[in-house]
Amino acid sequence: MLIRIASSKLFSVCIIAAVQLGLLATVQAQPADKPSTTEVKQGDAAEKPTTENPATENPVTGATATGELPLYPLDLAVNNSGNVFVVDRNLPGVWQWQSEKLSIFFQGSRKFRTPLNAVRCLAIDPDGNLLVGDTSTRDIYRFDAQGKPQPITGGKIGIPMDMAFKSDGTLYVADLELRMLLRIPAGSSEVEQVASVNPRGVFVDSKDQVWVVSQDAAQLLVVSDDGQVERIVSERVFDFPHQVVVNAAGEAYVSDGYKAAIWKVVRGGAPEMIVSGEPLVNPVGLALVEDRVVVVDPATRSVWRLGADQRLEPWFKIER
Repeated sequence: MLIRIASSKLFSVCIIAAVQLGLLATVQAQPADKPSTTEVKQGDAAEKPTTENPATENPVTGATATGELPLYPLDLAVNNSGNVFVVDRNLPGVWQWQSEKLSIFFQGSRKFRTPLNAVRCLAIDPDGNLLVGDTSTRDIYRFDAQGKPQPITGGKIGIPMDMAFKSDGTLYVADLELRMLLRIPAGSSEVEQVASVNPRGVFVDSKDQVWVVSQDAAQLLVVSDDGQVERIVSERVFDFPHQVVVNAAGEAYVSDGYKAAIWKVVRGGAPEMIVSGEPLVNPVGLALVEDRVVVVDPATRSVWRLGADQRLEPWFKIER
């Protein structure tokens, strides 16, 4: 009798543990640009996914009744023809905005460890080719003439969060897992370590200087080819910085997810918050289009352009 009762209790404990583990796995499956819904601090509620029928959403993942996750655009790049490419973590894949129309440029599989299953960043090389960073396969992919993604390194990257090209075709990658700024020489598949700066964002300016958003106390850096570091912002000012772009005048702009803000930074000066709050909720991706700052906000699934008056205007939305 005692054995039967003990077995019953053990079975119940196992069932409860299994349910809890399943819930935990679901929460951890969300994109890591903000806390899970169980960790969202006051004021971040607007990040919760919305659809035409919110009642059909999973309260943890935001998935619809059909199992689709809400779209989650993270980064964008523009080629020489003016076509805009937007990487979407939950599509998963790449959107194209061309002639005022949005279409799917490439859609990856939902099967883990397959190409472009967990895309996070993208860039255009000097020849106009599109490259995408995929955390699922730990690689960088270059799209060929047939529109097919081809791996570059054979899985030698950890977690590519952002990337940028120098004018000579050298690719720089912010690797979140290795906490390292990486470099891939033009025409090569070899990965070189440049500096251990715990990077999250990387940008190459018009002078071929490499700017880095770091998760360390010194949050904004310029890193030389030999790994020497110049601290532009030497103490914690940003709450959760993601990416940086630098315009032709040398002015840097940094996206800050927790502050729902865009900061402006000039060498030698204090960072200035130029946009805060609405219409932004969680700004992540930044790009320059005709030297104008463009912002991607995955929480609102929107792309915004920053005007000369430092106000944001809507450009286009990411929607099926």
